[in-house]
Amino acid sequence: MSIKLNKAIQAITIVGILSLSACGEEKITTHTDTDQPPSTSAPNKTSEQIKPVELNLSSSPINKEAFLGLIIPEVKQASPCPFLSDETALQIVKRNRNIKLRESSNEHCSWSKNLGFSIKLTIEPLTTAKPVKDRAYNLDNPPALKPQSTPGTNAVVLYDTTWDKELAYALSFEKGNKLIMIYVTGMSTDAERLTQAAIEIASKLSSATIIEPQDVNASEFDMCSIWNKSDIKAIIGDPVTATKDKLDCKWEIGTGDNLKQIRIGIYYGKSYPFESLIKDGANEIADIGERSVMLRQGKNSATPSLVLLNSVYNEQLVSVSVTDTVDNHKEVALALAENIDKRLQ
Repeated sequence: MSIKLNKAIQAITIVGILSLSACGEEKITTHTDTDQPPSTSAPNKTSEQIKPVELNLSSSPINKEAFLGLIIPEVKQASPCPFLSDETALQIVKRNRNIKLRESSNEHCSWSKNLGFSIKLTIEPLTTAKPVKDRAYNLDNPPALKPQSTPGTNAVVLYDTTWDKELAYALSFEKGNKLIMIYVTGMSTDAERLTQAAIEIASKLSSATIIEPQDVNASEFDMCSIWNKSDIKAIIGDPVTATKDKLDCKWEIGTGDNLKQIRIGIYYGKSYPFESLIKDGANEIADIGERSVMLRQGKNSATPSLVLLNSVYNEQLVSVSVTDTVDNHKEVALALAENIDKRLQ
């Protein structure tokens, strides 16, 4: 689909609020259960003229609920989590949002309403587990780690600091050559609640019942299927590497300062701070989603500087980011976000 863009945006000075790697575990969100007040201001006036750009992108319809992670898998055979009771799991959060046990195995248990409100427990081999320090709540914003005396060894509570205060969202510890992590999304928790659950998990690790993997009716949405690889090659070059995670995909070429990256991810967005971002210099973008802003993130150890366009749909945040090593990176981000918006059904 050919998209012509001739939109102007204000020069953006704010350092962006990207979460975004993970989201398997990585998320972009606040930790409050309150709504962000609606804007009463018009979009920012522009001072920088953006030249038209044409991109040939996929135009096939996108299932909106699946794309946003709002479809809950139907479990044909439900089994209690071998490591944590439902009662204790629900006590991890201050408000349980009617969450229920959705998945259960000897490596993973999850309780959720949808992907925006969830509690996840993972048990992984230490030798292959992703380092705890890299399990950010907000993409590319490293967590603050606070050591705990119990349970197991190397126990730490992870805090997100994106919003200028420390908000607990996860706890990890090691036992029996395993890395165990409890990870909360979209709901408030604290160190005490996480620790109580971790103590129960630690006590059941060695005697946990072996259960068969569950049969699940729904499959996970493939974020890397949003655009054809040829679409992305035309923007950033070849060879393109696509890396898929839960509700996240990044396409890359090159490394270091020469890295070219396009990334899309879905995060909980009910309390996304539009007002404060716009006040600090982000540019409000009209006619994409329920509300959208474009902002900039400076260079870090993982990526060059980039621009991101964040849009809210049904309390979920759709984040499209493009590194400034890509030609016309602002125009590209806008084109990609508009393409998604027009295809959602």
